[in-house]
Amino acid sequence: MSELIKIFPAYEDVFYDDLENHKKYFLPICSFNLQLLDSSKNEWLHIVSVKEIYDGCVGEERPEYHTQFTKEDMLGFDIIEGKYKFDADWNYFQTSTEITSEQYDQEFSELDIEYNMNEAMYQLKKAYFNKHGKLYDKYSYRPGLTIEDIRRLERLRQLTVEDLEKDEDSDYMVERTEQKLYGIFEELNIERRSLEDSDFGGENLMNKPTLNGKLLDYIACIEGYDFQQSAADQIFLFHDDSIKKAVICFEYT
Repeated sequence: MSELIKIFPAYEDVFYDDLENHKKYFLPICSFNLQLLDSSKNEWLHIVSVKEIYDGCVGEERPEYHTQFTKEDMLGFDIIEGKYKFDADWNYFQTSTEITSEQYDQEFSELDIEYNMNEAMYQLKKAYFNKHGKLYDKYSYRPGLTIEDIRRLERLRQLTVEDLEKDEDSDYMVERTEQKLYGIFEELNIERRSLEDSDFGGENLMNKPTLNGKLLDYIACIEGYDFQQSAADQIFLFHDDSIKKAVICFEYT
């Protein structure tokens, strides 16, 4: 792994301030230095996801809190000293309900449950990565995690890294992981191609970030399911240095 890449980085290394709220809503996936794309650069960017991905678009129920770069399935961040600051009101999100083990007998919405499922799966796959130095690359089939009530959360939280190690080996998953650039990127836009000319063209993106009618620079794309239970198929990162802005977009295919 390159010293210019950090997978599952710490919140403190990704977000500039208000860590309490950034921890409530986001999942830090990857930090990388722009030297990977341009040797003259020395700036860190970050790819993050959100905990409340489940059904529909993130942010679609809260249009009153949208900004130029934060809309449905699009999240804008101001870049300050190499770290991110969410550029919209926290009410853009619908939930931050943490379900404790003492509350399994209570009623929660499916979104609340999936918010906790995504956090739990993220922590499990982070632990796997920290132990093995690679993303989880086995075949997982656990019907108990697909039921519609809170028992799926209880069952997920009971899983350990050792359980994942016992999963069935998958040549397909291993090959898929090996094809990722630096073990994580579906695409890293080293050639500075336009989004339309890239291998991952974002045809199904709900929104794309523009400034004065021009799309922000397309930087990278990763697969969301490597990190959480419910996820975007692809997570895109866009960047504009002139306004110190990073934008994350979610695509479902």
